[in-house]
Parts: sequence; C-alpha cells; structure tokens
Amino acid sequence: MDFNLKGRTAFITGASRGIGKAIAEALAAEGANLGLFGRDLERCEQVAKELRAKYTGIRIAVVPLDLEQGTAAIKPAVEQGVKELGAIDILVNCAGGAYRGRLTEIPDELWEDYFAVKPLGLIRMTREALPYLKKSPQARIINISGTRGREPGGVSVMSGPINLGTLSITKALANEFGPYGITVNAICPGSTDTGRWTELVEITAREKKLSIEAATKHLVADVPMGRVVVPQDIAGLAVYLASEQAGMITGTAINVDGGRTRGIP
Repeated sequence: MDFNLKGRTAFITGASRGIGKAIAEALAAEGANLGLFGRDLERCEQVAKELRAKYTGIRIAVVPLDLEQGTAAIKPAVEQGVKELGAIDILVNCAGGAYRGRLTEIPDELWEDYFAVKPLGLIRMTREALPYLKKSPQARIINISGTRGREPGGVSVMSGPINLGTLSITKALANEFGPYGITVNAICPGSTDTGRWTELVEITAREKKLSIEAATKHLVADVPMGRVVVPQDIAGLAVYLASEQAGMITGTAINVDGGRTRGIP
C-alpha cells in the first residue's frame, strides 16, 4: 500500500533511541525525509548514519535539542530543521517520559523537569512547527503519550498526569487545527521494551522480592497478547496515522498495549 509519504518531511523529537528511533526508521522506509531532534547529538548522528546507509534518496537533518531549555532552544532548532529540509509535513512529539516511583519518592525538581519536556515541550514544539504544517497538503501531528493517562498506576504516579495532559492537548489541538487540514492524534504505548521497561522490571523485582526473570514473567502475564510491546509495534501505527489514508482520523488516542489496559478506550 502506498501511504503517500515519499518526499514528505517528518520532524521527530526523542529520535535517538527507542520509540522515536523506530518511528524514524519506519518513516524512512516509506521515503520520508527526517529531522531528528534529540539531546544526545552523538546518538542522533549514529541513527542518521544508519538510515542514510539503508535508505537511499532521503534527506536527514540532525538537530540538537533539549526541550527543557524552552522556547529559546526550540524555536531556533525548528528553524534549523526547516532551513535544511524545507518543510514540515509530519510532527512526531516523542520526547519525554516519566520517572517511575511513588509520590514520596519524587522531589519537586523531577516533576518540573519531566513536565518541561512533556507536555510543555510538546506544546512549544507544536507551536513553532504550526506555521509550516499549515502549508502542507498532508499535515499530521502524532503525540506519543501512554496508557497511564487513562489508567494511573501506583508505582508510576507521574505518568498519569503527564500522559493525561498529552491526551487533553491532543484533543484540543485536533479541534483547533482541523480547519487547516491538520490531523492530531496520540499513540498510547503500554509497557514497551526500552530502558524504561528495564526500570519497571527492576522495581517490580525489588518490591516483590523476585528475580529479574520472575518479575518479567509476572509483568508479561498481565498482557493478554502474552508479550511486551516493542517500539516497532508503535512505529507501524505512526506510519498509518501519517498517511494519506488516515486523513479523517483526528482527535483520537490509540492504545498499543497488547490489551493490557482494562478500561474501555
């Protein structure tokens, strides 16, 4: 199926690893040009090197960006990406996560640091990209949220408000940007096999006094599909939401969690 992504330009935050990297590769495979934004310039450069070798004919810009630095850093970063690539058709707000821990374990500084990246960094990145997205014939915004925005958890108290805020912003911007032909959607991954999954396994092992292997089995047993999500599961959906075929899907949030979330989406 032709998703009409060849020659489109995607800006991706958090592109150096995990879900962001997987989305970058999936879009590159469809012929999209990429703006890779991240704090770790060396890792972003390595991703770019790998993708240039694998997918010829696409253009890639690597732009260092720490979303915690606010608009003063985000505005020139977006301008640099546009200067190198000429346009923005797809914005993937993937940067950010949440500290795993209970309320009494999280100091104010960590709340402030994480909220500065998501949802506040997402808001700022979208605001700077908007003038360019308005010019695109196939403009898409894809926000990576998380299932804890719908179903908060005890050992990840920060994940609930961060991801709920992202979902609320997604819905509001879909209503605001619809008249410009811009779709805005969120993907809500469940526990995904990245560094944060390793942290969750370690916390579970420590609290339940289990081995790492037993803690992993304990967590996976709660997933109806019988395995943890991998970044490629999320990347495939991102490609579809960026596609021509998804032009009437907006303001929605889709779980990619193997059925783990118990509430009705």
